[in-house]
Amino acid sequence: MSENPQNGSGRYNITINGMGIGWWSGNTYRNQISILFDGIPMNNQITNDGQWNSSQIPILSMIHGVNVIYGPGNPKDRWYDSLGGTINFVPLQPTAKANAKANLSFGSYGSKTASFSLNTGDFYGWSTVLAGGYTSADSFYQGPSNWPQHSWSVYMKTAHPFSNGMLTFGFYNEKSDATHSLTVPVTPIAGYTVNGYGKPGQLLSQQTSGYYYVPSSDLWYKDDIVDSYILYSQQIFNLGEGWTIKNTPWYRHAYRLHQAYFNYGATTFNPEAAEHYAPTSNSFGDRLGVNLHSHYNDINLGGWLSYQQYNTNEDLWNPLLGTSQDNPYVYNNVEFNTLFSNLYAQDTIKLLDDHLRITPGLALAGFYTSMNDLINPESKSLYLTETPGAKTNFTRLEPSLGINYKFLKNFSVYANYSETYQNETDLAYGAYLQKIEINPADIPVTKAVDYETGIRFHDKSTNIGINYYHDYLTNLLNGVSGSITQFNASCYNLGNAIYQGVNIYAKWRPIWQLYVYGSANVQHSYYTQDYNNSGTSFNGMRLTGIPHYSFNVSVSYKFRMPYGVLEPVLTDQYSGGQTLYNNVAGGPTNQTINAYNIVNLSASYKTFALNHIIPGVKETDFNFGVYNLLNRKYESDIYLATGGYNPQEEPSLFAYAGAPLQVFGGLTVKF
Repeated sequence: MSENPQNGSGRYNITINGMGIGWWSGNTYRNQISILFDGIPMNNQITNDGQWNSSQIPILSMIHGVNVIYGPGNPKDRWYDSLGGTINFVPLQPTAKANAKANLSFGSYGSKTASFSLNTGDFYGWSTVLAGGYTSADSFYQGPSNWPQHSWSVYMKTAHPFSNGMLTFGFYNEKSDATHSLTVPVTPIAGYTVNGYGKPGQLLSQQTSGYYYVPSSDLWYKDDIVDSYILYSQQIFNLGEGWTIKNTPWYRHAYRLHQAYFNYGATTFNPEAAEHYAPTSNSFGDRLGVNLHSHYNDINLGGWLSYQQYNTNEDLWNPLLGTSQDNPYVYNNVEFNTLFSNLYAQDTIKLLDDHLRITPGLALAGFYTSMNDLINPESKSLYLTETPGAKTNFTRLEPSLGINYKFLKNFSVYANYSETYQNETDLAYGAYLQKIEINPADIPVTKAVDYETGIRFHDKSTNIGINYYHDYLTNLLNGVSGSITQFNASCYNLGNAIYQGVNIYAKWRPIWQLYVYGSANVQHSYYTQDYNNSGTSFNGMRLTGIPHYSFNVSVSYKFRMPYGVLEPVLTDQYSGGQTLYNNVAGGPTNQTINAYNIVNLSASYKTFALNHIIPGVKETDFNFGVYNLLNRKYESDIYLATGGYNPQEEPSLFAYAGAPLQVFGGLTVKF
C-alpha cells in the first residue's frame, strides 16, 4: 500500500497494488478501494469525482488502528468498491475504565493541530468515548497567496454490553476546507507569466519563477469543502454453541462544494472559467451477518443493502463574457438513485488439525442505478448532460476460493481466486459529458478476476511474506477530455487492464528495543485494450499513477532515559518511475516520471516525570519530526496538458511540486 500525502487538509491518494482511492490526475480509476469508518462505508456509490476524500479523516489521533484487506477479500468482508482492497479506519473504542487524552502540535507553514479524547468508563452499564480535533495550515507553495487549509472532526460512540451481546450507537462528523492552486509549467511556455496568460512579467515555470512558486489566488483559485456525518448502530447477539448474529444499520450525509475561478487572466477565451459545484448525497444501509464458529468449520452467511440518493449540480460561467452563476454559460443538474445489494455465503473448512484451511465463497451482487436530468426549461443556458435519463440493473454471481496450508511450524503458503463486480460511475451515465449521447443499453459493469499466491514465515521476532497478484479488469471507465478547456470530458472509453506484481514485506524485532520494517513492490500494470475518442490505441501501455517499483524501510530503537523512553525512527520511502499521462490525448505515454526518494526522521519521548506534578496525568509523550529530511525536490503530480488558454498550444508538462523539508513537534498528555 502506498500514499501520496499533501500538506495540511489537502488531498492525497491511497493505492493497494496499483488500485486507488482519493484524488490524483492522470488516472480516472479513483474508486477501486472501499474506505470504512468503524466498519461503515464512506465511499460515494456512483460518483467518479469525489468518491472519497482523504480530508474526511483529518484527525488521526482519534484513530486507534487501520485494518487493510489486500484485494477483494472474502465475501463476508467485501463492499461495492472492494476491487483492489478495503481499508477500515477503526476509531477509539469505549472502555471499561475511564481515561482521557489531549494533544497539541505545531509545525512548518503555520501548521497546528489540537485534539482530545474522553472515555467515561462503565457508567450505569454504558461506556462512552468522545473525541474531536481541529487542524489547519498554510501551503508550502510560495507566491502572493497562502492557500490556507483547515479541518475538524468529532466522534462519539457509546456501548452497552449485556449477558449475551452488545448494543452500540456511533456518530462521526467532519468538515474540511482547503484551497488549491494552479499547476505550473515545468519549463517556460510563451504566454504564461506570473501575472496571467499573455500579461507582461516573468515567465511562470519551475525553472524561471521558482520550484515552489504558484500564481496569485486572484488569477486562479479553487476552494474545496467536504462535509459529512455518519449515524450508525451495531447489535451483536451470542446465541450459544458458536452462533452469533451481528447487525449494523447506518445513515450517511455528505456535501461538497467547489467554488473556483480557472481563468488565469485569460480574458475571453474560456467560457467555463468559473465554477460552482455543490453535490450532495444521502445514504442508508444495513448489513446483517450470521456466523458459526466450530472446531471444523467457520460458516458466514449474510448480506447488505445500501441505498444512495445523489444530486449533483454544477454551474460554469465567465463574467468577462457576460455570464454569471445565476445566468451560467452551461449548467448540470442530475439526480442518481442507486441501490446496491449483496448476499453471501462462505465456509472455512479446517483440516489436518487446522493446518489446512479451505474457504469457498459465493456472493450474489446487485446494482440498480437510475439517473434523472433535472433540466430547467426556462433557462437559456446550455445543459451539459446529453442523456435525458438512464436506468440499469445488474445481478452477478461472485465465486471465490481461498486455500491456506501451514506445512511447517512457522511457514504457510496460500492461494486465492475471486471474481467481483463494480457498478460504473456517473460518467458512464452521461454526467458532465458534452457532445456525446449515452445509450443506457451500452452501460456495462466492471469485472475483476483476481489471483493471488504467496508464502509467509512468522515466529516471535520475525514476520516475512512474499505475494504475487494478478488482476484482470474489464470495462474500466476512462473519461477523456475533448476540448481545449479540458474541464469536462466529451467522451468516455471502456478499457481492459491487467494489474500484476510482487509484494515483499518483512518485520523484525530481535530485541525489545529494536524494530525494523521493510516492504517493496514491483508492478507491471498495463492496458490490454484502451482507446481515446480519436481512435488512438493505448494497448500494451502501462497505466499511469502507479510506481513501477517502490520500497519503504523503517528502523526504530528504544533508549531507556531518565523518567522515560526515547524512540527515534528513521524512514526511507522510494518511489520508482511512473508512466506519464497525456490529458490532451486522454491516455498514457511512453514517458516515465522521475523516481524520488524521501527520508523522514522522527522521535518520541514517553515520560512519567509529570505524573506527580500535574494531577491526574498518567503519561506524557513528546514527539518531534523532520519530514523530507534531505529536502528532495520531487513532483507530487505531473502530466502533459495544455493550459487551456491557446488553442494552438502543444502539450507541455504541468506539475504540483511535492512538499519540501518540514518540521513538526507535539505534546500528548494522557489522564
